[in-house]
Amino acid sequence: MSSLPGGSGENIVYAILCGGAVSTVTSDQARFNERIAEINARPKSEWEPKPWSTTQGSCTS
Repeated sequence: MSSLPGGSGENIVYAILCGGAVSTVTSDQARFNERIAEINARPKSEWEPKPWSTTQGSCTS
């Protein structure tokens, strides 16, 4: 006779693996949210473009 899938404690192994994956995702999501909040809390300076220079890198031949 062939054995059926899910027998002899196989379901327990799947439950442990899935539980570990769920806890990892949950902790990673919390860490991600903390990091995003920290980045958003940083002071931001207004972006200013570099001034154009007419003497360097002329495109005319």
